[in-house]
Amino acid sequence: MNGKLKKLLVLVIAVFLVFLAFYPNRLNRYVKRKLRVYSTAPSGVLEEVLFKKIILGDKIKGKYTSLVIGPDHKLYASAVDGKIKRFIIKASGDLLLEHIFEPYGDESKFSIGLAFDPAAKSDSLIVWTTYSESTSDWVEFPDTQNTFDKSNWAGSMRRMHLSSTTSQVLKNELVLKELPRFGPNHENFANSIVFGPEGKLYFAQGSNTGMGLCDCEENQEPSREALLSGTILCLDLNKLPKKLPIVVKTADGGGSYDPYDNMAPLKIYATGLRNAYDMVWHSNGQLYANINGSGGNENTPTSDPESPYYILPSSKINYSGPKDIPAVIGAYPDQNDFMARVVQGGYYGHPNPLRAEYVLNHGDADLDNFEYNGIAPDSNFKGFTYDFGPHVAPTGIIEYTSDTFNGRLKGCLVAVRMGHNDLVVVRPDGEKKDIIEDYDGSAMGLALEGGPLDIVEDAGTGNIYISGFGNSTITLFKPIENEVDRLVHQRKNKSRQPKDSWESGKVIYEQNCQICHGAEGRGGTGPSLVDGKWINGKENVFLTIKNGSVNGSMPAWKDKLSSKETTWVEGYILSLEK
Repeated sequence: MNGKLKKLLVLVIAVFLVFLAFYPNRLNRYVKRKLRVYSTAPSGVLEEVLFKKIILGDKIKGKYTSLVIGPDHKLYASAVDGKIKRFIIKASGDLLLEHIFEPYGDESKFSIGLAFDPAAKSDSLIVWTTYSESTSDWVEFPDTQNTFDKSNWAGSMRRMHLSSTTSQVLKNELVLKELPRFGPNHENFANSIVFGPEGKLYFAQGSNTGMGLCDCEENQEPSREALLSGTILCLDLNKLPKKLPIVVKTADGGGSYDPYDNMAPLKIYATGLRNAYDMVWHSNGQLYANINGSGGNENTPTSDPESPYYILPSSKINYSGPKDIPAVIGAYPDQNDFMARVVQGGYYGHPNPLRAEYVLNHGDADLDNFEYNGIAPDSNFKGFTYDFGPHVAPTGIIEYTSDTFNGRLKGCLVAVRMGHNDLVVVRPDGEKKDIIEDYDGSAMGLALEGGPLDIVEDAGTGNIYISGFGNSTITLFKPIENEVDRLVHQRKNKSRQPKDSWESGKVIYEQNCQICHGAEGRGGTGPSLVDGKWINGKENVFLTIKNGSVNGSMPAWKDKLSSKETTWVEGYILSLEK
């Protein structure tokens, strides 16, 4: 080794040692970030648990955001446009369309939540829904204007009585209005509904920002969190007034609703859940929720009253924490997706300055920006019970209750991973009922194309039904317990037949890309694909799809799409601009 090479090696080692001495957290975070995809992959195996995928008929088609089984043992599917479809569940597990309810007539309402009231019976079908008065980049409604005031508080909740014999909506009450659905992309909503063991109604209210402070991106209106955003909200039905609806716009939006009033029917149960699409009350008494984390290059709030980014907390909040938590403009990296075991009053990492919640997730451990060096988590931060990893997009979640497979799956949580087109199975246990084991749903046959969104179990048979937002249908998964059927299933040829390249690209785009980039490529949570500004460049479409974006905000698809399929998608995307 010559002298120059030795000096260079010594210099490199010296720089590394200095970096290690002064920035140990940065190095630790870098290593953890590089390994996080692998460390969060499910590791357990459930022997002799296998499902057979069954594609249901064309009459089942629809973009369904919520699936529930009613007290009449029929499957109800809430379509994204607000319609509710009722299906008879045949002995084979197949679905037969019986009625279509149209609560809003010919008008479309962007709907997500659907749940039966605890008082509902087979001849008294009481359902609750959450929806938005405005449209979304998720999907285009031909009967809804695309121009709307994004400053509107557009979230709502209704209670309906459905006929048990016809498609008539017997009663239709607006219960809550002016929930805080606004912001640059109108992307987060009042989400799925569950009833607690005490009969109260719970739903997740999405956040308005990426990391707690105004996104302030080019060509976007300024947005900020509302007092009720990024929460689990609890509605006490016993406190509902005789006169409905309740206008729940809070003081920060010019309203008068106070969720901290003792007699308030709608209260904040837990905070800091950025966008919890679905949640479930487990038979162990715990509430579990799937949380979609933020992308990178977002902004966090500050507790420093002297900062130009400071936002005064609500007058109901008495903050006594540190005053030196900095605002981070362009925070990175993008955050993982998580499952939380939600406790009342807990904080789960998504900041909101109106509630004096300033620290993102674990603080210093989760951000590379130097401003966050030494920043500790919020004193009320409860952490997470399961780490999905980055860009998984966990949506629907259930507790599996059937005794099929000799009870091997009973009590497990089954969560949909929309970004991976599959499911993950996790088992809660121990003193705190946290997740102690996870299992790869694909190994059990629980995988499908088409952006799976929600899930429901027929407890009597153990059958699982999953709605696909991209492929616009419901897929049935039947337990395989017969050994002969199991062997036949395992040997089945799963190869896909190629189609016309443009049509194939369109199908793949609708099933996997539309949820982020919009139905026509105009952008949503992801950037526009039809404007003049291409973040990664038109010449790099193929490589961006294959390897993901440089900043990590878009995942790599090289393990899911072949080179031919990637070429098809590239062609379809480039055709959108025309």
